[in-house]
Amino acid sequence: MTHSARSDRLILTGLLLLAAVPVLAGGLRLVELAGGAQVLSDGDRIGSAPVPVLLHIVSVTVFSVLGAFQFAPGFRRRHRRWHRFAGRLLLVPAGLLTALTGLWLTLFLPPAAVDSRALAVIRVVVSSYLAAALLLGFLAVRRRDFGTHRAWMIRGYAIAMGAGTQFFTQVAWIVSVGALTAASRTGTMAVAWLINVAVAEWVIRRRSRPLRTRERVLANSQRQH
Repeated sequence: MTHSARSDRLILTGLLLLAAVPVLAGGLRLVELAGGAQVLSDGDRIGSAPVPVLLHIVSVTVFSVLGAFQFAPGFRRRHRRWHRFAGRLLLVPAGLLTALTGLWLTLFLPPAAVDSRALAVIRVVVSSYLAAALLLGFLAVRRRDFGTHRAWMIRGYAIAMGAGTQFFTQVAWIVSVGALTAASRTGTMAVAWLINVAVAEWVIRRRSRPLRTRERVLANSQRQH
């Protein structure tokens, strides 16, 4: 197996495993909305706004699953037309719909028993950040600034995948401390988003390092001549 193939496999496996959490939860919610047995908590509250919940689940599923393939470098090189088509016609609209429906659910759906006002504010910030990141990434690729485009798309995908990381932060809290309260739920969710933001910035800087090196070498070569 080549280095590119191994890199693709690791990236896709990691991102799809992270995406499995919101996708599975969304699938269970869809079963509930269709009249199936209630498995997750807050079924009555969620069922009070079926249309935005349905749109949120579908958009998150499309964005999280198809988005994973956008970040596999080997796959992207082999399927450039698919990368552009999926990004512009599927992923950006799905990501924006994820942000807008998430914002609507935060502002208009009755809060859960363990939801705090602080968590509502954080969700508004996260949804706004996701929308802004996708729009900035789209505008960057329109002017052919691919480095900026890549950076903003990584940021947008990372913040949208907070639900996957939240599963692990909340499980860690429950195992080590006990049941979630409003404060610990807010804290574990905020920490998960911060983890994803930090990882995204690390990836962006790591990928930009070889580009900066090539630019310095080219600049030195031009000065010598």
